[in-house]
Amino acid sequence: MESNGKKGGNTGERQLPLCAFHQNRVMQEGNAERVAVPDHTLQRAEVADELAREIRSRRRAAGLSQRELASRIGYTRQYVSMTEWEDANLPSRELVTAIDAGLDADGELIAIHDRIKQDRKATRQNIGRVDAAGSVGEQCGCVPFGVLGPRTHSGSSAEAPDIELPLDREQIGAYLRSQRISEHAMTSLTEVTRLLAGQRQNVAPGALLGPIEAHRDTISALFRNAADSPMKGQLGSLLGETSIVASRIWSAVGDRAMALSHCAFARKLADDLRDPVIGGVARIFESNLRSDAATLIGSDGDVIIGLRILRDAATLADRLPPAARARIGAEFAQAYAVLELERECQEAMSRARRAAEDIDQIDRTGLFSDWDAGRLLVYEGTCWLFLNKPRKAISVLDKACNATGDGNRNVGLAAQVDMASAYNQIGELEEGCRILGETHSSLVAMGNHRGIERAQRAIERTAPWRNEQPVRELRERIRSAEIQ
Repeated sequence: MESNGKKGGNTGERQLPLCAFHQNRVMQEGNAERVAVPDHTLQRAEVADELAREIRSRRRAAGLSQRELASRIGYTRQYVSMTEWEDANLPSRELVTAIDAGLDADGELIAIHDRIKQDRKATRQNIGRVDAAGSVGEQCGCVPFGVLGPRTHSGSSAEAPDIELPLDREQIGAYLRSQRISEHAMTSLTEVTRLLAGQRQNVAPGALLGPIEAHRDTISALFRNAADSPMKGQLGSLLGETSIVASRIWSAVGDRAMALSHCAFARKLADDLRDPVIGGVARIFESNLRSDAATLIGSDGDVIIGLRILRDAATLADRLPPAARARIGAEFAQAYAVLELERECQEAMSRARRAAEDIDQIDRTGLFSDWDAGRLLVYEGTCWLFLNKPRKAISVLDKACNATGDGNRNVGLAAQVDMASAYNQIGELEEGCRILGETHSSLVAMGNHRGIERAQRAIERTAPWRNEQPVRELRERIRSAEIQ
């Protein structure tokens, strides 16, 4: 049975962590508990609920489940589910447009969305006039600077995706003053973290930095102010997860120091909270950064440091989801391949495959949304490349490119970079340089600096053939692109 957006609904699927609070400053409404917030915030919630109810009503009238509608419009079920929550969140116009078309609503859902957004804009303009004299939250000193944050990374020309952050300034202020947060707000915060994590494979990273850092600041403020121990624990775990997502995005824009800082923060926080899941996941990604993906990306990486941290993550493997266990095995395999330890590499890859067999659709969310058959094949192909078996690498990486879905564009580009290196190793320079040049251009267009570094390392590996025509043309193409 799918979620109807109501509190306590049983979806029949693995549930996101929710909080239940039974202390002061909570108003009872039937069997539902709501945190006291300003009246005009509740009025806006009721207006936004109109769109949620209309989408749910039309979907049910069409005889579609949330998953079926999501498949029809090319989104995940989580996106559709969020549009049906009655919690004052307004989904993006792009998503509403897709749902409108999928339900043959003839623009009626779009009209409701636009009316609500216009009403909110007018309300915020009025609030802005109050803010000039000091908003309620600021007067109380409870909304920290940067909670709503910049929407794009400074220096980035990329446009931010149309993401409605789950809480506005007034709601944040209300929750901070009450030191409590509703179940719907907690679930919304969790979903936004995982949606942003999922988008990192296809959206320019510079466009995601603003939203993820603003979102992280909101969770951090709520965590620091929380009085209830269970709520503080759940907010702390979510802060750790969101920090890891931010780390991956900082890495993609080429800021390794910020990426490492976010991962180390998440690891330390998880250890303080005694949260083995976040602690294990933080160590997986910190290991990846420390080794610079086993030197595929940067020359500053240290494989041994990466292996030590990965070993710590492996001690927590029995508490981790299968996608995380699969990644641990794959990262071990890649590091062993760099050290040319073939037997150890193959044993680690076997462990990764066994873990991957347990991954289902529910596991492919957030930081592990890109874990499908193609993802593990990329690791395997890269291992063969490091083990100096380029023909095996080409065979596996070709399968990886075919298996990688449209939602994992960066994974597919990584496979192409390594496949180009494998072609160059067997002397097919024309094909290798062609693939490498095209892939480099795609990575530049996306603004994925970590992917660009991977391609640059592959270009450096063409040094033995620097005088060959395909290599000269490739390097000239890269130089011309850099000048432009």
